[in-house]
Amino acid sequence: MSVNNYQKMNDNFLSYLKSKRYASKSIQSRMNSIRLFWRWLEQENLEVEQVSYNDLLLYMKHCSKRMTQKAIKHYMIVIKHFYEHLIKEERITANPALDITVKGVKRKVLYHILEPHELHALYNNYPITSIQQSRNRVMLGMLVYQGLKTEELGKLEVKDINLREGQITVPGGMRSNGREMKLEAHQVLDIYDYVLKIRGELLQMSSKRISQTKVETDKLFIGEGGHCQNFSNFMTQLMIKVRQLNPSVLNAKQIRASVITKWLKMYNLREVQYLSGHRYISSTEWYLENDLEGLSEEVQQFHPLG
Repeated sequence: MSVNNYQKMNDNFLSYLKSKRYASKSIQSRMNSIRLFWRWLEQENLEVEQVSYNDLLLYMKHCSKRMTQKAIKHYMIVIKHFYEHLIKEERITANPALDITVKGVKRKVLYHILEPHELHALYNNYPITSIQQSRNRVMLGMLVYQGLKTEELGKLEVKDINLREGQITVPGGMRSNGREMKLEAHQVLDIYDYVLKIRGELLQMSSKRISQTKVETDKLFIGEGGHCQNFSNFMTQLMIKVRQLNPSVLNAKQIRASVITKWLKMYNLREVQYLSGHRYISSTEWYLENDLEGLSEEVQQFHPLG
């Protein structure tokens, strides 16, 4: 590969990564990975456009001499993106890395997926014997119907709730996109009661665990006296009750995985990506894999072959 051709390809791939809105450190890591690949191509006297599936297997074997399987998997993901970029540039017509898999890498945790009726039952059956539980039930509703992450719940402010339109605005963060989501009709009354009554009662209460001083805050979910530093405690109390209702519930991540899996059966990938707040479609696709592999494990458990 000529120096000019190398530099042009380098610059084009850099622009491609920036267009995907990767973080600067992530871009630097990917560029380092692809430079190592180009160096190997030069040693093997191969042109980028001529690389085949078998060539990539040889590259993986080359990498295995000094890298872990996890690192190799990262490199192959970068190469797959690189060839997708070349397809968009119409330099090639097929991605040689498309069917490459790296074995021996620990998979992400597979969650038991809760059925929609189980999610609904968690919300309906959650007990309300105190104003704190009323707050926690509203939080639970946003887990089982909007699939929010714990950190997203903690960031919500009162202004993010639009009761008139029955909507919630979920702010974006470093790892997720913001979005507007519809509230379920049966959620609205509980949220209305919390925002206009219960939250005010919590503000007026003294917080013996932190201080007697009341705090002015715009946060949606607060403790006694307006304090919200102990948000993790709210979640702990909530999950203890939830597990009493359904012992198969592990954590809030499992609830979110169940909600996203439900959406995947109702909407297309791009719509689910938006609802989930995923920055990259690959994050949404993982839930498809989770659902399929979980189903496979259930089939093996209840209907073993042989």
